[in-house]
Amino acid sequence: MIEQWKLLKNPRLAARFDLIGMVTGLLLVFFMFGHAMMLATIVFGAETMDGLSMWLEDLYLAQAGAVGIVFVVLIHFVTAGRKLPLRVNEQKMIWRLTRRLSHLDTWLWLVQVVTGMLILLFVAVHLYFVLTTFPIEAVKSSTRVASNFGYFYAPMIIVIWLHLGIGLYRIFVKWTPFNRKILKVFKWLLILGFIADSLLVLKTFWAIGLQYVN
Repeated sequence: MIEQWKLLKNPRLAARFDLIGMVTGLLLVFFMFGHAMMLATIVFGAETMDGLSMWLEDLYLAQAGAVGIVFVVLIHFVTAGRKLPLRVNEQKMIWRLTRRLSHLDTWLWLVQVVTGMLILLFVAVHLYFVLTTFPIEAVKSSTRVASNFGYFYAPMIIVIWLHLGIGLYRIFVKWTPFNRKILKVFKWLLILGFIADSLLVLKTFWAIGLQYVN
């Protein structure tokens, strides 16, 4: 992790890290939008999803994307996560200040910190099973979901979209002139909309998988 005193002595370096954190965050947002749309093809049948998956793998986009996303996640964690309170006394101080301020955006930042740490665990486990069971197939993924992994993916969905929605909101607040009240409404519409969509897709995977598990 980058030492804070170095960034304080060099404001330009701190600004560059903020910019890199924002860019990598946006890249992850776009990836998740694309990933969600790809998974949503399961609603139209396993053949539709398998066809898209085979097309991506024939062009080596799936393999390259997996490696690329790990690289981007690590860069984002280092640049955006450099402000995380790592010491116990710092964490206690942040918690006390957050409760004392009772400010919604401060609470959202705290939620983003917690969800960010959880995402590292979720993504590591998810990528392990995806990369060790290539190629990606609808039935294979559905069977994994129905074999109790649905209970893993359900909270992962909530954590990821919470982190993404809050992060996108903070980017727009910091880097754009949009009205904060409008952004707050948009943030919750985005979070709740994609959580609902992703849980519906997960339910479809689960229903297909149960045909092969039982």
